[in-house]
Amino acid sequence: MTPSEQYLGRVRRGMAGMEPAVRDDILRELRSHIAESTAANGGNVGFSLTALGSPEEVGRRYRDLYGYGRAFKGLFAVIAFLLAFASVPVLSVGSESLFPYALSLVFLVVAAAWILWVSVAAGSRAGLLAGLGAMGSRFVAFGIASETVAGAQTSVSGVVLLVVVSLAFLVLGWIPGTAKKVWAGPRAEL
Repeated sequence: MTPSEQYLGRVRRGMAGMEPAVRDDILRELRSHIAESTAANGGNVGFSLTALGSPEEVGRRYRDLYGYGRAFKGLFAVIAFLLAFASVPVLSVGSESLFPYALSLVFLVVAAAWILWVSVAAGSRAGLLAGLGAMGSRFVAFGIASETVAGAQTSVSGVVLLVVVSLAFLVLGWIPGTAKKVWAGPRAEL
């Protein structure tokens, strides 16, 4: 394997999660750029590769620029859905334990942290999609619990709390990615 192909392989790993067609176009362009640069500097491949920078950093910058692909964004939303499902506190009739409430809080915090990470790492659209997945999950879990738990009782304040916390997932998914984009300022294009 040539040094330029090794370099491109490392760039490819740095672009993990990108849409495959976009990633392949970028790699073709980089391969062409490396060949032109090598020809222009007298055949010194090492100099051309060094001038580009760390392959992992180049890959990450391209992923930051073009974002994650649809498959990864969907996966982020599915994970948020699964994490948020257990965040709806449901006690069976006669249970006086706080354990289900405490456990639901753990899942609530983990789901919120996941959505925040998605929004910062993959952008506000992916964060919003993950927030929607988590919100939908909470409504599904509440619906299942209210229909299947014998003697289940709901209160207006409980439903309002469910809706408010679920809507907060949308905000958590949208704001950090938007703020990162605004605060990052202009970037050097690759």
